Amino acid sequence: MRSFTLSSLRSPFALPAVIGVVIALVVPAEAQDISDLRRQREEARAAEQEALEQIDLLRADDAIVAETLAEIAGLVDAQTARVAGAQQALAAAESEVLYREQLARDAEAAVAAMREEIAVRAVDSYVGTDTTVEPWLQSGDPNRTAIRLAMLDFAAGSERDLLDALRTAQAEMEENVRLGEAARVEADRLREAFEVELAELEGRRAMQLDVQAELQVRIDDWIAIANERDAASDEFTSLIREATAAATGLDVGSASLEGFVMPTSGSVGSAFGPRVHPIFGTVRQHTGVDIGGVTGNPIWASKDGRVIFAGWKGGYGNTVVMVHGDGTVTTLYAHMSVIHASPGDRVDQGEVIGEIGSTGFSTGPHLHFEVRVNGEPKDPQAFLP
Repeated sequence: MRSFTLSSLRSPFALPAVIGVVIALVVPAEAQDISDLRRQREEARAAEQEALEQIDLLRADDAIVAETLAEIAGLVDAQTARVAGAQQALAAAESEVLYREQLARDAEAAVAAMREEIAVRAVDSYVGTDTTVEPWLQSGDPNRTAIRLAMLDFAAGSERDLLDALRTAQAEMEENVRLGEAARVEADRLREAFEVELAELEGRRAMQLDVQAELQVRIDDWIAIANERDAASDEFTSLIREATAAATGLDVGSASLEGFVMPTSGSVGSAFGPRVHPIFGTVRQHTGVDIGGVTGNPIWASKDGRVIFAGWKGGYGNTVVMVHGDGTVTTLYAHMSVIHASPGDRVDQGEVIGEIGSTGFSTGPHLHFEVRVNGEPKDPQAFLP
C-alpha cells in the first residue's frame, strides 16, 4: 500500500482548527512584525502536524479529500494575492530607497559646489577688490556714490543668499540621508516578510499538489473498478444469453415481467440510470437500484427461478443471478456478505438466497438489484411493488 502524508489535512475535528490558524495569517504583511509572522507560522505548522497525526489520507473519505483540496486551493489563492501585494510593497520600498539616495547625492553635489563658490569668493575678497567695481567705490560723484552703496548691498545680499542656499542644501542632504536609511530599513523588513509569505505559498502549493495527486489516484482507482464492473456486467449479459439459449425448447414456462416482490426489507436509495459520482463528477450508467440495509439482513428471491451464477464477480462482489421462466428475464443480487444459493438451485419466491453486505465496489451495506430482459438491464422499479 502506498505511504502518503501531507503537511496539512482535514479531519472532521482537526482541519477547521488548522484552517483557522492558517487563515489568521492572511492579513497585510506590512501590518505585522516579522516576529509575529514567524510565531504565527510556527503555530500553523504545529496545528497542521496535529491534524496530520489525527488523519491518514489513505483512509480519508473521498469527500474529505476533495473538500481539503478545495480549502487548500482557497488558501493558495489568498496566499498568492498576499505574495503579490508583498512583492509590490517591496518594489515600492526599494524604489523609495533609490529615490532618496539620488536626492541625497544631488544635495551633496550642490553643497560641494556652494562651498567651492564660497571659498573662491573668500579668496577674491582677501586678495583684493574687483577692479571693475573699484572706480565706482573711489568716485566723489553723488550719483556714483549711490550706485556704489547699491553694489555693496548687492554683494552682501548675494553672500547671504549663497550661505542660506548652502544651509538649505545641507539640511536637504541630511534629511534625504535619514529618509533613505529609513526606507532601506523598511525595504529590509518587507523583503523578509515577502520571503516568509513566499515560503508559505510554496508549502501550500506543494500540499495542493499532494492532495491533487491523491485525489487523482482515487479517481483512477474508481474508474478502474467501474470498468471492472462494466466488464462483469458484460459477462453477466453473455451468461444470461447462454442460459436463455439453453432453455429454448424446454418446458420451463413463459417469462413474465409481473409478480416480483421486494428482494429485501430496505428502501431504494439510488435509482436506475445515469449516475454522477458525488465527488469525482464522472458519469456511469447505474444498471440497477441500490436498496439500503444492515449487514446480515436477509435477501430474498424476487420471483421463482433457477440460480445460474453464485459467487464473486469483480465490482459486484458476492453475487447471485437467477433466471426466470424461459430465460428471457433474469434478476441479479450483488454485494452480498453471505451467499445461500448455488448454481442450478431452483428457488421459490421469497426464499433466502443471501445476506446484505458491502463486498466488491461498495461504499456501505446495501443490495444492488437488477432486472434484465434478454440480457439488457431494465429499471427494476418498473416491476417491483
